[in-house]
Parts: sequence; C-alpha cells; structure tokens
Amino acid sequence: MTQQTSEAHLVTVAPGVHAWIGAGGDSNAGAIETPSGAIVIDTQQYPRLARQLRAAVEAKTAKPLRSVVNTHCHLDHTHGNVVFADLPILAHAKTLAAMTACLGPRAGDAWSVTDFDTKLRFLFGQNVLELVAGDAAARRWFEGRIGLADYDTVVIRPPDETFAGDFAFHLPDDTVRLHYFGPAHCDGDIVVHIEKRKVVFLGDLLFHGRFPWLGDCDLDSLIAVLGRVLALDVATVIPGHGPPTTLAEVARFRSMLSELRAAVDRAVKAGSSEDATVAEVALPQYAQVQRYKEWLPLDVRAAYRYLRGR
Repeated sequence: MTQQTSEAHLVTVAPGVHAWIGAGGDSNAGAIETPSGAIVIDTQQYPRLARQLRAAVEAKTAKPLRSVVNTHCHLDHTHGNVVFADLPILAHAKTLAAMTACLGPRAGDAWSVTDFDTKLRFLFGQNVLELVAGDAAARRWFEGRIGLADYDTVVIRPPDETFAGDFAFHLPDDTVRLHYFGPAHCDGDIVVHIEKRKVVFLGDLLFHGRFPWLGDCDLDSLIAVLGRVLALDVATVIPGHGPPTTLAEVARFRSMLSELRAAVDRAVKAGSSEDATVAEVALPQYAQVQRYKEWLPLDVRAAYRYLRGR
C-alpha cells in the first residue's frame, strides 16, 4: 500500500510547480508559478481547506494568484472555489455543463446546496444513489463521508471561463496545456501538462494508493484516456488522490481498471445477474488497497450496468 500523509501539505515537484497533497488520500490540488502570478489547480473539498491551500501557495510563491483551473466538476475538487472567487476560474465547458446538470438552475453567482442527495451526487456522480439503493451499509458509509459541518451547506462557485477542446497558457519558458481527451472519470476531465518541466496534474483520472471509484464514469474511455496520458513526455504525475508518482503508476492503475472490466465482462457474457456478479467478482491482488472493501461492490455494479448498456 502507498503511505498516506496525516496532514495536507504543499510540496515542490519541479521548479515553480507545487502540489498540494491531501491528508490520508483526500483530494489534491496544486499551483504553477508564472510571471503574472500562480495558476491554482483545483480548490479542495471545502472552504476551510481551500483557505489553507491559498495561504500555503501565496507564502511559497510570494506572488499574487493569477487564475484557477478546475480539472473536473466533483465537489472534493471544486467546493473551495468560493475562496478564489476574486480570480477567473477556468474549466472545460463540459465541466460547467455537468455542474448545471447536477445542481440545477443557479440564483446569483453560486449554487447553495443543503440537500444531502444532491451533495452526494455532486461528489460521487449522478448515479451514486442508484448504486447504493438497498445497501444500508453503503449508504451509511457515504453519509459519514460528508458528515462534517463543512458540508452542511455546500456553496459552489462555477467556472466563469470555459473552453472546448484544449487550452494553453504560454509562459516565457514553458507551456501549460490543458488537454481534453474525452469523457473518462466524469465528463469534462482535463489533463494539466507543464511540458518542459514534464509534470502532469491528472485530477481524478488517477487515484494513487486508492481503489478506483467508477460511479458514472465512461469506463472504456477512461482506460483509453489513460493510454493517451502514457504517451506524454512526463517525469512527475500528480494524481487526484495520493502522493506524486510516475507514469509507471498510471500504467498500473490502468491495468487495475482493465482487470476489473474484464472480470465483470466475463460475468456479463456468462449471463450472470447483476447481484450474482457483485457477489462473485473479486480482485484479491488489490484487496489491501485503500477503499477496496467499500468500493469494489459498487464498482462492479457500475461496471455491470455500463457494459450491459453499451
């Protein structure tokens, strides 16, 4: 297993590139220094942590902040947007569309959400309630996941600038490319690639030291997108959860997804029911990975429905 840190902290991974590593495998963020200020990558799972992130980046860079990039829509990467509301927030157009689809019409500059089911869908995907239906233990686990007072009222500031396809920040000595390779973990995931420094921020395209969460992802496209990432010239990879790593871990994670897909596909082709597949499929080689126990049954259910629906 990968050792997880007990406190969130900022680490420099290349000259002028910093990764904020969440405590215990919680969501990561980051910052890229530019002559006109730092570009912040994702904003944490609630404002209290976002304020810590902002203070750490400002102290480390001794520069103003320039803008924010959201790698995707999910709550644990965007709930802190409100702490950066004085900056332009940039995301793929499909990220804004996914926010709107989940959260509904917006009154004013932000959404304010108190409904538990809506918060849960915004964190884990639109189909999470269907995946846990009838599973009281799973429902209790998810209730505990957003049980802190920080989640009582979730205020989400949307991106105010969006792009379709790819986007680039052209710096004097490097280029920061925002690649959109298609739907994957959710619709709108982008890869932040600092080309000459050979660093990528992958958001939730990669969990390092944590079992994957499939939810409503496009499983085949996620596997294909990770193949695109493996073709990049990269030395350091910042996952959405877990410590910095390399492309070798991307390859291992992709293999884990492929093995899970193959096991469920065999059951589907054998005519097994969904419940039988959930009961039968196991990946013991990954049993010690964080959240394997909690998420494998739900991932199998999600993969079964995905493969049956193709």
